[in-house]
Amino acid sequence: MGKSRNDQILSAFDGYDEGVRLLMEDAQRRAEESRLSPEEKRKLAEIRRKEAQKKQKAKEKWEQAKAQRVPVYLPTPLQETIDGIAQQEGVSRSQVITYLLFEAVERYERGEISFWGCKHPSESPRYEWLLVHPKDTERAGKVGSRKSRKSS
Repeated sequence: MGKSRNDQILSAFDGYDEGVRLLMEDAQRRAEESRLSPEEKRKLAEIRRKEAQKKQKAKEKWEQAKAQRVPVYLPTPLQETIDGIAQQEGVSRSQVITYLLFEAVERYERGEISFWGCKHPSESPRYEWLLVHPKDTERAGKVGSRKSRKSS
């Protein structure tokens, strides 16, 4: 059997802008809704109101959590290790990172962790130093290649 009349109309706009297609779909939706009984229209309005409330609550929750987010670049092997720990412990990646950072900061403040020997001069105007952990082979390679460029 062939396409329905509505599908034929919408398919005529396939090559056009996405906005035109969305306008056509919206017009079609409104036409279908105009045929609903007042009771059905009221139920539909209630469903849409609840969906809008749910979206608003989710947006507010995301905005509140946004203040706690920090974009961080982690070497791939470290990400994999963290993911493994999270899976093994049955917790989120974020919780593992937060826990381990609290532990490391405590050790740093007690003087048990030092950056001695891991700081390298930075070429960035924003930072005086680059801090590269010895196991961070990705960044260590970049620092090493910079040193060889300067010495030549």
